[in-house]
Amino acid sequence: MELGSESGTVAFKTDMRQLDKGLISLTAMVNRANHGTVYFGVDSTGYVSGLQVDAPLFDKIRYAVRKNILPRLTVDVVEHVSTDGKSYVSVSAAGFETPYSYDGRYYVRNSVNDDMATPETISRLVLARRFDAMKETEAYSQDLTFEMFGALMVSHGRRPRRDRGYYNTIGLLTREGDFNLNAYLLADRNSVRLQVTEYYGTTKEAFSKITDYGGKCLFTAMREVYDRVKMRNQRTVNTDQGVRAGTALFDAECLKEAWFNACLHNSWRTGIPPMLLIFDDRFEIESVGTIPFGLPQEDFFGGRSMPVNESLYNLASSLGFNEHVGRGVPLVTDKYGRNTVRIKSGTVTVTIPFAFEPAWVADREWTAEYGMPVSPQEEEVLDYLLFYTDAKLADISENTGLNLSSVKRIIVKLKSKGLLENTGTNRNSIWQVSSSYRRD
Repeated sequence: MELGSESGTVAFKTDMRQLDKGLISLTAMVNRANHGTVYFGVDSTGYVSGLQVDAPLFDKIRYAVRKNILPRLTVDVVEHVSTDGKSYVSVSAAGFETPYSYDGRYYVRNSVNDDMATPETISRLVLARRFDAMKETEAYSQDLTFEMFGALMVSHGRRPRRDRGYYNTIGLLTREGDFNLNAYLLADRNSVRLQVTEYYGTTKEAFSKITDYGGKCLFTAMREVYDRVKMRNQRTVNTDQGVRAGTALFDAECLKEAWFNACLHNSWRTGIPPMLLIFDDRFEIESVGTIPFGLPQEDFFGGRSMPVNESLYNLASSLGFNEHVGRGVPLVTDKYGRNTVRIKSGTVTVTIPFAFEPAWVADREWTAEYGMPVSPQEEEVLDYLLFYTDAKLADISENTGLNLSSVKRIIVKLKSKGLLENTGTNRNSIWQVSSSYRRD
């Protein structure tokens, strides 16, 4: 009987004299792919040669695992019988607290070989840890509350409790019972600053402004950033051939997936949050991290999901922040091309290009050349006040055809734009139109 060929997650060992080599292969596979299986009693070609299986053999395997593999790895030891009556044993394991060592040494599976891990590889394995890394990192503060997070849970039909047992169940406590990094990120108050940075032009040379949405529950801040930025979406309208059609400035779903993924897969242990940058021709979303160790690049672009922060990711999934697992990268690359996702120097940058020049860019360019842009209604009011500087609001309404509430609203806007001010007393005020307002 043959079992096939060895691979990155399968290894064959002829007998129990190769127990150490077999368990080295097991740790190497788990370090590479988070799971693996070693068969004892099977030769290198996959042929079942068989071995003597008894209770002491199982004890021997489990003792070697407990003694030599760190962090602790739970293995599944199973006896099998081939079609021709030969016994053999499989030892399987799955783990996410990489890197795992055997007898103090670290190995990584490379095809069918078990290579000694370099210091750089060990560092990458530590950064690629899933789930427990976030859980076992103690929060910077233990004085935490979760009103915002609790409200989100209630809105999704959950019934959160305010006790340590519940916090532990949802992954907010370390093994020692302290609040962990997940808890800190989801607390009502923290030092995490989610920021939207705007620039003039298409480079970082001309800074415009920063808007801060942080210092609160990460999930709440994530949503606030997305909701605010998606309001910038615009559509062009084309009525050719009698059909009303439009093109959106950007794909809102791509923006949402890219932004939420950046926040959920960010390497939060660095203390550096993701950023959303706005240029004249695109959004850029930057986060700290890289492709998870053990995940081939083709699988990453193909949509295979291997969450870096699994406990945080699972909480977000339960609250609807990532409804379709593995959807984000393919959604963006199918829409905008693979080169819009760049992985370089420990950062991941996703670019969402604009389909046309945004109105805010056109307004800024118009203002630079002609002065502050105004709407037709604002222009009517300004034109009237150029000649009737002592007009009352009722006069403006009567002579422009605008109702009184609209006039009041327009006056407020024109003042905020610096195009209009009034001097004197309320009874004898005089309107002054800014010299930056130019009539055709």
